[in-house]
Amino acid sequence: MDRKKMLSVVGGYLLKEKRKTILTSLFLCFVTVFLLIGNQLFANVQTANRLNAEALEGRQHVTYSDISEAEFQKIKACDFVADAGLSFHLGTAEDGTAFGYIDESFRDLGATVAEANIKQVINGRWAQKKEEIIFTKNYMEKYGLELGDTVSVSLVATDADTGEVTFRIPDLTLTVVGVIDNAVGFTDRKSGYVSAALAEKILREKNGRVNVVVRFSDEEKIPENLNKLNAYLGYGEEESETLKTQINYILAEAVTDGGTLKKQNAVMNFTIWLVGILVVYNIFYNRLFEKKRDFIALRKIGFQTKDLMKIAGMEFLIFVLIGFATGILAGYFLNQAVYGESMKAFAHAYDAEGLVSSELSWDSVENTAVMLLLMVIPSMAGILFQLQNDMPTEFMRGKRKNTRKQVLAFLIVSLSAILISILGTQDNHSDEGILFVKEYVPGDLQVTAGSIYENIQGGDIPSISDSVFQEMKAAPGIRQVQDYKINYDRGIFLCEDRGKLNADSGNYESMLAMEQEIDGKKQCLYNLVLATTENMEALVPGYDEKKDGHAAIMETELAKTLNLEIGDTFTIYDEQLIINGSKEGCQSVSVKLLDIRNVILSENHIGGNLLVVDEETARAFPGGLYRQVVNVWTEEGVEAAAVSNLERISDTNGYSFRNANSQIQKYVDSDHSQKVMQCFFIIILAVIGLLVYFNTIFTNLLNRRNDFKIMHKIGIRKKEMYWMVMKEGLCQGGIAAGVAVTSQIVLSVNRQGSFFGMFVVTDAIVVAACALFPIFILWYMFCKKMAVS
Repeated sequence: MDRKKMLSVVGGYLLKEKRKTILTSLFLCFVTVFLLIGNQLFANVQTANRLNAEALEGRQHVTYSDISEAEFQKIKACDFVADAGLSFHLGTAEDGTAFGYIDESFRDLGATVAEANIKQVINGRWAQKKEEIIFTKNYMEKYGLELGDTVSVSLVATDADTGEVTFRIPDLTLTVVGVIDNAVGFTDRKSGYVSAALAEKILREKNGRVNVVVRFSDEEKIPENLNKLNAYLGYGEEESETLKTQINYILAEAVTDGGTLKKQNAVMNFTIWLVGILVVYNIFYNRLFEKKRDFIALRKIGFQTKDLMKIAGMEFLIFVLIGFATGILAGYFLNQAVYGESMKAFAHAYDAEGLVSSELSWDSVENTAVMLLLMVIPSMAGILFQLQNDMPTEFMRGKRKNTRKQVLAFLIVSLSAILISILGTQDNHSDEGILFVKEYVPGDLQVTAGSIYENIQGGDIPSISDSVFQEMKAAPGIRQVQDYKINYDRGIFLCEDRGKLNADSGNYESMLAMEQEIDGKKQCLYNLVLATTENMEALVPGYDEKKDGHAAIMETELAKTLNLEIGDTFTIYDEQLIINGSKEGCQSVSVKLLDIRNVILSENHIGGNLLVVDEETARAFPGGLYRQVVNVWTEEGVEAAAVSNLERISDTNGYSFRNANSQIQKYVDSDHSQKVMQCFFIIILAVIGLLVYFNTIFTNLLNRRNDFKIMHKIGIRKKEMYWMVMKEGLCQGGIAAGVAVTSQIVLSVNRQGSFFGMFVVTDAIVVAACALFPIFILWYMFCKKMAVS
């Protein structure tokens, strides 16, 4: 049979059955649209999660601290590293200003929210020559500097762990060429950034150590890539434990969620594929069944089986091409409307621009094309196989069963409900960011002076005076104030037998390094920095000064090293312990351990050497007490007045000021915007599921139209037929809801929200859709006289 005759026959069939041709094309178009929008939905959710994490914590996957510049160059040359950035701390000036260098990659990988100030220069340009520098805005304002002015500073670089001086840079003269904004949330933190030329010179001369941020090519295998990179640098498994590395856990979890989302996306594609392959097969099964007499006539006039196969295949191909082409076109414009125009209101209201794309991604188009091929090829193969093996008078004989279609409908609605439930329980982990802020700023506001890393070296140690402290307490809107005073005398020690230490703890090696002979026995020492507060009850509510006496709060890892538990007693010694080589004749205090926790006074007052004690214990040792941290709790409704007063006091006296609420609000706003996006995505997914279910039920009832005709002719009323299809729908809805509830119970485990609050709406919609859709479709069929002539 030549192609012209075959096209003539196929064209005749398509034009003869216009309604069925249109309905079949529309179904294939809908399937294409659902696949496109559905795949783009998951792509946008994954993008939103990832962008949210990158905005809060940065685009880097891993951060290396205190490594050599040669190791950085090796990391940068690694084939599975996509990008790597370097930062180098030159040291700190006398006024607490931090001087450093950050390269372009480091700035690019930084967090768009927390490190927005280093992204671009607000005035001037970045430092390029050895004698050039840029400063933060607050530094320029404090000293009244302008572009072109020169500054002369002496820098001191210290070890972050021990506080020991690593190198000094005296009389460094630099010209200001640019200004960057202040650090987000820490408007008092003053910084200066030098050029690459100067940083490289100092690195070589001082044999400096650098911090490195790394982004891997494959972001879904961050821990594995970190281990590979450590091995690439020449570190074995045990040696890798000595490296100071930090995984960007918020981004890693967002990527992991992306992996979960990909699985959900695969489930959605499988669901639509299963629905599509069965429905497509059913549609063409029905079309060919109705052509049975025509095929018999064609065989009688000389058509071969292969000719019938060509006719069926050509018809099938035309439908697929029409459906796919119109589906891609409709999907593109619908995607523009859904993720572009309709979302503008949400994006503008909740500052969520950029979280989703209104363009189709290539992955979505590719997944759609693959799923359509996997859908049409098996369906067509099944039809052609029947045409090849069955005689025309026998092929497609027998009653079509309705059970298969009911199972299909139930499968669609239950899987859609499960996917919506999974998407609804997605968490962007912004709570972790809030907890991080509260760990550093336990109150609403915080005022600090100095830094433990700088002041431990001695020199001019800043302190918040008693008069200023009283002014803070008396300021309007202040509800509660808690201060920390720190004793920077370096002659305060712990002393313990080596055999009593825990060798598996983090401070074990440090204590071994200070092993000395005390009273004729080898003893391990540990240098302490004492901090005290007048309000010990705020830290340990059960504290009783008369009952507990000398008391302390110790770092978790240090307590583990000493094998101490809450309630145990230990002894602190002064420097005479080392001078005399004996515990006799030295100042010592026996202290009760009240609590074990991470001792964090502020961002600049943190470290394993810190020990919080009562004021009497702190004053028992030589050295002055410097008030350097004040935590403030504000009264409700007058927070603005408290913030204004403390900012004024801090600026006047040169203290650092932190507003925890403003930082937390950024996390809250980000969480809110993502939840809005998530709700929008859930609505889209629900619409997709409902439309696919509607299509399946419509095809099911359309194929039963002869049954409805017969029922109507023998006297069964339309009301009774409505009740019949509604019962079928309720049965499907009950089973689908039961399957969904089983999955939802698993999803609700270890979650704060109640099961009812999280999933009742989804389950109610499932049951309502299953009950009402068949009634509406049957009413439509009666109105259009599709079931009753």
